[in-house]
Amino acid sequence: MYLRRLNVRNVKLLRNVEVNFVDANNQPRMWTVFVGENRLCKTTLLQTIAAAACGRDRGTQLVTDVIASWPDLRNLVSLSVHAEFGFSESRHAVRSYPGKRVSWEKPPRLTSELSLERDKRLFAGGSAYIGVDGEQDPLGDARSQALGDWFVAGYGPSRLLPAAGKAQRQNEPTLDRLRPLFGESLIGTGFMELLEGEMGRSFAKVLQSVFVAGGLLPHVTALELRGYGGIRTSKDLVQAQRFEMDVRDMHGERIRVPATWLSQGYQSLIAWLSDFVGHILLEAGGPVEAADMEGTVLVDEIDLHLHPTWQVRLIPALKKVFPKLQFIATTHSPMVLPALSAEEVYILSQDVEGSVTAKPAAQSPALMTGSELFSTFFEIDKLYPVELAAKLRRYGYLASDSTRSDQQDAELLPLRDELAAAGVKFEWEPVEREATE
Repeated sequence: MYLRRLNVRNVKLLRNVEVNFVDANNQPRMWTVFVGENRLCKTTLLQTIAAAACGRDRGTQLVTDVIASWPDLRNLVSLSVHAEFGFSESRHAVRSYPGKRVSWEKPPRLTSELSLERDKRLFAGGSAYIGVDGEQDPLGDARSQALGDWFVAGYGPSRLLPAAGKAQRQNEPTLDRLRPLFGESLIGTGFMELLEGEMGRSFAKVLQSVFVAGGLLPHVTALELRGYGGIRTSKDLVQAQRFEMDVRDMHGERIRVPATWLSQGYQSLIAWLSDFVGHILLEAGGPVEAADMEGTVLVDEIDLHLHPTWQVRLIPALKKVFPKLQFIATTHSPMVLPALSAEEVYILSQDVEGSVTAKPAAQSPALMTGSELFSTFFEIDKLYPVELAAKLRRYGYLASDSTRSDQQDAELLPLRDELAAAGVKFEWEPVEREATE
């Protein structure tokens, strides 16, 4: 299932925000990344998408802990979320479409409507196929039946790997795939403990293609995943998920370390990627290649814990490995943006009334310098080193000008003291001023 359009009204500072998720050919755009300051509702936008993708009843269940914070406190009107979803043609023949019996020659599109009156805690609304009259709620039916090929998953900033042996099979797939976006734990590589036999081997094979062959984990050359069948001792339990690194021990052998011994940058990436891969395989009930995986994945702070060199490589690698997955993400990093086109980046800002606006970038980030990325997407026109350099140039100009005025000469010493305090070492002294008559 792919998101095509979203309209959010009166949710926090989102008074009336509309975002288009289709490309110039009216096909679902596979990448959209939101940038903007803290407090501009980037996370909330992802959460409204998650709620709309769940439908009315499960959407209420999903956001129950945060729904009280959603109403716009500046007015007393109800809030609403309107989303339009579509499906791929490649899975059309095997996908089930609940509701009225309609012979779908092509995948249908549907709308999901959620509304919430002031001081209420339960969404009203429902869903409907576009162009089909009469009472219906296909999205609610699909979620209650846990139908396949309606896949949406979501991940928030808290996404470390659980310890081996802690994985538990979930009872509500729709909600379990999205709860990590709201701060709850995920399964990650623990799917190896839930997927047995051929499914478990398929899971390990896909992760090998993603992390090693796909280049998503630098310095990792192989991985070893074992389910309960390969665990006999407490040591086996700790080392059930091991990653081979490009570092050799004293005997010249590559070292293998448990997943939970890796840095947070490694763990975060392994956790959410392994999690949605596991959910897709669990839903499919059989092997699925990474390149054939479909659905929508929401990721808050996609750059989390990653070194800038990893951030630069992340989106190109994800585009290559998962070409049929739609990613909708947020970021605070300019380093992930050069891999995106102008229409793939939405800039959040505030209008004169304080309401959030969302507009696509006017220029492709790939064509920008580092300074232009900072200025265009993060409103940083000057960084401290730039200001320091300007002061150093000013000092050099004044120090070399023998005709400087009394006012300029009075500026010279405090400027020198400030530069010295910042660590600047001077290899020249100011020239003496020319005598004036």
